[in-house]
Amino acid sequence: MNDLQILTIGISIVLPLSMMIYSNSRVSDVRTSVGEAKETLRAEMALGFARLENKIDHLADLLATHLEEHHKK
Repeated sequence: MNDLQILTIGISIVLPLSMMIYSNSRVSDVRTSVGEAKETLRAEMALGFARLENKIDHLADLLATHLEEHHKK
């Protein structure tokens, strides 16, 4: 085997391995980003549901007050 053949074999092994390692690190970055996005979305949904619950409670109070005033008449 001459030097050119050894170099070709070395590159054909090293290059795919290095690309695979790089790809795996990018996948890990994406998983981290997706995890952060999920947590943000959950927090925003919880806030939205809390606000909705407050509005429903307020409407229920208004309705109860209205019904009490209506029955007094």
